[in-house]
Amino acid sequence: MCANLQEIVISPHDITMSSTGQSHYGWQGTTMADTSEEIHYGSLDSMMAATNEEINVSNLPKFPKVPSTIRQIKQNEECYDPSLVSIGPYHHGKDELKEMEKLKVTFARQFVKDSVKDVNQERYKEKYQEMYRRVEQVASRVRKYYIEDASSQLKNEEFAQMMFFDGCFILQFLFCLLKQPEKLKMSSHDVVLVARDLFLLENQLPFEVLDELTRLRFGGDQNIELFDAFFKHIRSKPTQRESCREKTKKHLLTISNFFRRILLSTDPKGQMTAPRKPAAHLLELFHFTFVGSKEVPDASTRKSWYRDDSRKTWSGRYFPAKELRNVGIHFKPSKTSLFTDVEFRGTLLAGRLYIPPLSIDDSTKPLLLNLVAYEAFLGAPNDRITSYVCFMDSLIDNPEDVNELRTKGVLFSTLGNDKQVAELFNQISDYLVPNPYAYVEVKSAIESHYRNGFKRWILHYKSPIYSFVLKYSFIYGLIVSAIKAYVVIVPTSPDLGICKMPATNVTLNP
Repeated sequence: MCANLQEIVISPHDITMSSTGQSHYGWQGTTMADTSEEIHYGSLDSMMAATNEEINVSNLPKFPKVPSTIRQIKQNEECYDPSLVSIGPYHHGKDELKEMEKLKVTFARQFVKDSVKDVNQERYKEKYQEMYRRVEQVASRVRKYYIEDASSQLKNEEFAQMMFFDGCFILQFLFCLLKQPEKLKMSSHDVVLVARDLFLLENQLPFEVLDELTRLRFGGDQNIELFDAFFKHIRSKPTQRESCREKTKKHLLTISNFFRRILLSTDPKGQMTAPRKPAAHLLELFHFTFVGSKEVPDASTRKSWYRDDSRKTWSGRYFPAKELRNVGIHFKPSKTSLFTDVEFRGTLLAGRLYIPPLSIDDSTKPLLLNLVAYEAFLGAPNDRITSYVCFMDSLIDNPEDVNELRTKGVLFSTLGNDKQVAELFNQISDYLVPNPYAYVEVKSAIESHYRNGFKRWILHYKSPIYSFVLKYSFIYGLIVSAIKAYVVIVPTSPDLGICKMPATNVTLNP
């Protein structure tokens, strides 16, 4: 155990961090000009053997950086860098993020204290040393998950301390969100920014570190009730117009609930469940959760994601939401929040397009863009979010399209107006290329409906016919009502001078 760590954690006054790397981390490979002189044509086997080693999938980092081709898009460049807190080595030591390093130490102290029943200096010291040793063991293993040039600026001891403080910060941040918000020592605005930063691709921490700290802090099943109150799903749609304070409170609860599923892999009832696949970090688990399994359910009978057997690609026309509404296609929210749960159901004259509901706020753009960057690292066919963003962009050309989707319960926005939402999707989708097989059955069904001449003729004349029927049925109803009133009123009114026939009991015999 290093002396620096003891000094940092125990001292109640000195909360400055130990020396950390100040350099900017990134790819530091040689350029084409640097390597061109080293290439000598000779043995093909030796040349290709080196290439195979370089492209070995097992050598790829689990924690990639945003590809330069994506980061270079100026309108989105601010969405990939943390605004308040750095997690992991990629942005560690940046001047604009150093203020939160002090709070990390404070959170680490409180995290350790909360894990000790009888708080005293000796027990406290034993506990944080135990926690640090466990993290130190994990750190030596997870260091290779990051790009080597980025983490090599830190010594092993510095890297382990970074893992320790970042892990304690995340867990204590979540604990305070749920139970002790007054201990956050941050404004609501800063809390939302921290939550945003935790979902950035270059700001991730291995779950192996969080697992070790969680086990030591909560003792396995002990205090599991802390997480039973967490949310059931992260993308819950608002049911009514909320004030700014209510939106912030709901957003924080949503974040807390999501981490419950991450750290304990529990279902909504709080029962432990086996994760579908171990996630390396938070953003990856989010992708697992809201993209769903790679298995596509019965695509031959359900016009949804894509059909592997047909391998159809899409090269047709895209239609905005307002134009689809005019040809009888109505929008409905899907029953799930999976981005792949897009379905078209046609009827005799109309059609229904089911799209997963999406709540849009200031964090939506960076979240979607970092998911897209993560998929760019994975490569095809793991581009479900990318294809979803492009599909939504095809439906949204202007604010009128947003209004159509919003009024039908597909979009829920806390942004200023529909124009901002339209610009958001238009900006995110710039330079993106969707999977050519994505939603191909849905797109084909939409175009088939759109180009059906009979349906278009009926829909075109539907309004005039309805207007004619309603107009003359109203007049006909007035006439019938007048006749009925006349029949009822006239025979019983002596003022009209009409005599009633006297009643008779005489029976005529044949």
